Amino acid sequence: MRKGVTDNPKTVSDILSGADVLWLALADENGPHCVPVNFAEENGVIYLHSGKRGRKAACLDSGSKVAFSTAVDIERRKGGDNACDQGYRFRSVMGSGTPRALSGKEKMHGLDLIAFKHLGKRLPYAEKVVPKTAVYAIDIEEATARIKE
Repeated sequence: MRKGVTDNPKTVSDILSGADVLWLALADENGPHCVPVNFAEENGVIYLHSGKRGRKAACLDSGSKVAFSTAVDIERRKGGDNACDQGYRFRSVMGSGTPRALSGKEKMHGLDLIAFKHLGKRLPYAEKVVPKTAVYAIDIEEATARIKE
């Protein structure tokens, strides 16, 4: 493995826990596309929500493998007078897995994790919105973290 790269599950989880947005890479008959999503991670599973219609939902419902990435603690590193000495410090994760739609208690657990991560507290859900919301779990099949200092 390259310098600064690890597949340590705790390192991967720590970075995912600190990230606000996950970039989800999907593909369909029209080709690849990438969408930012709010998410939460627990025990090697990424949870995200979506409307039940649209390109993202169709890709996730297909069960095709997806890829994801995120980065935290991004800071410009100032080097010397050479452009090649410039760069950034960051911690990032990239990986892949297979999505599955959730229902019942699993769906609500996923929503609760996402809401708590981004709000820091539990709030009630609008009753009319929950049935229109799809929640997916992506079991992380492979992931690596990169720490660039």
